[in-house]
Amino acid sequence: MPPTSESPQFLPRPDALIAGTLCLMSCYVAHPVALYAERVRENLGKLSDLTELSPELRLVCRRLSERWDAIVDDAQRRGERNEAVRDARALH
Repeated sequence: MPPTSESPQFLPRPDALIAGTLCLMSCYVAHPVALYAERVRENLGKLSDLTELSPELRLVCRRLSERWDAIVDDAQRRGERNEAVRDARALH
């Protein structure tokens, strides 16, 4: 039987998924576009389903995923209006 996306070798490793999510959060801060926000939300949802994580961490990930719903909506609205996001960070 050929491997599927549900096969153990294709399931995400928690540490890799956490690292990827943190990286995407950093990308979103630098470039707040809907694509990054959507991926963060999806990854947090996946993390909340991983039984290898503690119930407490899974709960935090689920709640964060719900909070990222609003961030995704905001990023999509800005994208539809072609609104630029002003970067006010100092360069030093």
